[in-house]
Amino acid sequence: MTNKAHTAVVNRIIARYQGTLADGGVLDVIAGPLLVAVETTATLATSFPQILAIEGTRYIAVTNQESLEEAKRLTEGTPVGVMNSQGDIVKEAE
Repeated sequence: MTNKAHTAVVNRIIARYQGTLADGGVLDVIAGPLLVAVETTATLATSFPQILAIEGTRYIAVTNQESLEEAKRLTEGTPVGVMNSQGDIVKEAE
């Protein structure tokens, strides 16, 4: 399920990191080694286990400030990084 905010963040990240749209599944953008899943507040908790199971340099990009705090909490102690809605990295992926 996508919404305007989700689409805007996907497009921003594609432009910023010269990425491409992923072919479905949990990932939205592939930009070189970066694998990015754009999540809303509603999808963050249910998508996180799927993101964690993927191999590679994974990031969760969120659509708003409220989601950002939840994403940072969820990814604490994991190798999954976090981006804000502008594509700025706020937690580096390991």
